[in-house]
Amino acid sequence: MRSWLFLGGFLLLLAASAGCIQRSAAAGPLAEPAPSPGSGIAGTVTDRNGVPASGAYVYAYRSARSGLRGPADFEAAVGADGRYLLDLVEGHYHLVARQRPDGGDAGPPRSGDAWALPAQNPVVVVAGQLTSADFVLHTVTQPMLMREGTLTGGDTGFTGVLVDAAGRPLAGAFALAYPDSDFRRMPEATSPAVGEDGRFTLYVARPGRWCLAARTRTRGQPVAGELYGVLGEGAAGCREVSAGALVEVGPLRLTPYRR
Repeated sequence: MRSWLFLGGFLLLLAASAGCIQRSAAAGPLAEPAPSPGSGIAGTVTDRNGVPASGAYVYAYRSARSGLRGPADFEAAVGADGRYLLDLVEGHYHLVARQRPDGGDAGPPRSGDAWALPAQNPVVVVAGQLTSADFVLHTVTQPMLMREGTLTGGDTGFTGVLVDAAGRPLAGAFALAYPDSDFRRMPEATSPAVGEDGRFTLYVARPGRWCLAARTRTRGQPVAGELYGVLGEGAAGCREVSAGALVEVGPLRLTPYRR
């Protein structure tokens, strides 16, 4: 009797297992969980001719207090196709792309480095999304401090040419915008350093009246001998700009600063 009971129980268990197998087969294979989307910043880095900047790096800083100098919080190498990817959590990041002549990925900015900023800093990363940011590198003759008010894109601002006392383009200088003619304070907007042609585009955050200056150093008040200039004395050094307009101001001359 016990043998029959054991055999009957075994057959019932076998039938139940077969039913489970049939139901599983009918339902199809178990689906793997879908991977969650990543977040970060991706884009391209090229030179002025559109050639991929293989060997460049894109650096991300959580704060712009360092002037985008020194060790970055995150970095990504640029591939042979000119593309990069920064894997980042959501937040705000200040970016700069840099290509060093020796191909290195670390060290302070040096004369001859090619660099670029995105259209606007900081770049915002949203959870589960990739934010796009592209860079076009240009080379300057001196290391630069990227000020927090430096914009490389927009639709409102000023354009012109930075020249020396002889009227020659002054590569490596940059233009500054102030809300009034008190040039002793920090500027509210700064252009990227100009290239060999001396031409600058200085984007501002809002339309209105702005007073313009230019210099070659990056820190503190102008010092004796530094190449420095203003668009004009007093009210002559200021211009009005409307929303969506780029005002041509012509040449802005820099000469050795005298206290």
